[in-house]
Amino acid sequence: MSPLEKRGLIAVLSLAALVVFLAWPTASLQCPLWEVWVVDQSGQPIQGMTVRLTYQNYSAESESHSEDLPTDANGHVLFQAQILRVPRVQRAFVTARSAMQGVHASFGPHASVWTLGKGLDGIAVNDGYVTDRTGTPPHMASTIVAKPRS
Repeated sequence: MSPLEKRGLIAVLSLAALVVFLAWPTASLQCPLWEVWVVDQSGQPIQGMTVRLTYQNYSAESESHSEDLPTDANGHVLFQAQILRVPRVQRAFVTARSAMQGVHASFGPHASVWTLGKGLDGIAVNDGYVTDRTGTPPHMASTIVAKPRS
């Protein structure tokens, strides 16, 4: 094999390895295991409230997801963790597209929970701010105080 043929073969094999690397899906925690308790303003659990989990990884996908669960007799629901598997090239493309939005861009995973039903609604709050899980921790626990809709 001539030196030129060897270089060509190395180039082809390198390109093939790069294509496989970029096309191979990687897994990441999209949304944590999330326990939610819904209570009224006096702290009593509310059965039958709808709790909605919404999540999206702005660095890997262009669509958001949601899941609704009803609270049990203890005002409790448990959302299972969600794993996202997408090719590296898709992650790079979506991240670049997000970056083009400038100061209004969002990156990485985001998730939140809120509740509604029975003329009440509420959202998970932490230290006075809406709870927005942005990558860590792998397990979340929130108590939502449902208040009458205004």
